[in-house]
Amino acid sequence: MRKTIIFASLAALVGAAGVASAAHADSLGRPCTTKPEKDYLTLDALKAKVVEQGYKIRSGEIKKACGEFYVIDKAGKKAELFVDPTSGVIVAGGGKGKE
Repeated sequence: MRKTIIFASLAALVGAAGVASAAHADSLGRPCTTKPEKDYLTLDALKAKVVEQGYKIRSGEIKKACGEFYVIDKAGKKAELFVDPTSGVIVAGGGKGKE
């Protein structure tokens, strides 16, 4: 009985860790805005906002109420940015607040 409880506990722990890391790797895990999609900038306009902030875009998309961009930052390093799709403001990722 004790072995069953220990096994079940370990299985739950490993499962929870896997879900957390998968969510983190896939996206920010929370929306960047609560505004409706009709208020979003186009992907091209959002890319322009990111470029204006000094990043070189490798790829990008809008998903789960966030602009998600893989970029090269000002120091030449790879980074991932999460951007409010209504304003172009960086909400998480490389270089946030270091303008």
